[in-house]
Amino acid sequence: MKRKSYWTWSFLVTTLFFWKENNMHLIAAPKKMVRSEVVSVSPQLIFGANGEGKKVHELLQVGQLADAQKTAENDLHVSIARSGFSSFGLLVPYNNLGVVYALEGKSAEAHKMFSRAIGLGKAALSQAQMTAGYSAGSTYTQAGTGAGKGVENQKKLLALCLYNNSIAYRMERDLAKAERFQAEARKLDPNLPELK
Repeated sequence: MKRKSYWTWSFLVTTLFFWKENNMHLIAAPKKMVRSEVVSVSPQLIFGANGEGKKVHELLQVGQLADAQKTAENDLHVSIARSGFSSFGLLVPYNNLGVVYALEGKSAEAHKMFSRAIGLGKAALSQAQMTAGYSAGSTYTQAGTGAGKGVENQKKLLALCLYNNSIAYRMERDLAKAERFQAEARKLDPNLPELK
């Protein structure tokens, strides 16, 4: 039996980040090692406070893309019914549907969903920064132990949506757009890996 030292078995990486303030959970989609020096990266799902994304994740893990799409679309419709079209809470289902579309190779649809999530994220971040800077109690709030965590969480969520859009452009081999979105994402969250 010939040994292939540079090939590595596929593996699943699941990364969880927990944010107490808004009860959001981030989970990575499967990442597959093809060669020891080459890593392919998939866009990442976000788990919402009401369970958005969990069933989508399970379906993606077993390769049921069509069912994952239906579930992600349903999560979006339920969230819209709950909170209207312009709520920050829609960032999660828009992102997750974008992830599914990207994995299905539906680039235009993926970018449309990521763009909606990014727009909501930027609006929410702008509002949160303004509120933190100008509210009457901001001095007390900013001095407290939990100061700024809501804004930081919004930055991380927005950064992830930007990063996912970057990955989708990378999947299309549009490196100029991919690098632009990645740079914007890494300004908000420097801990995101830099893809070359």
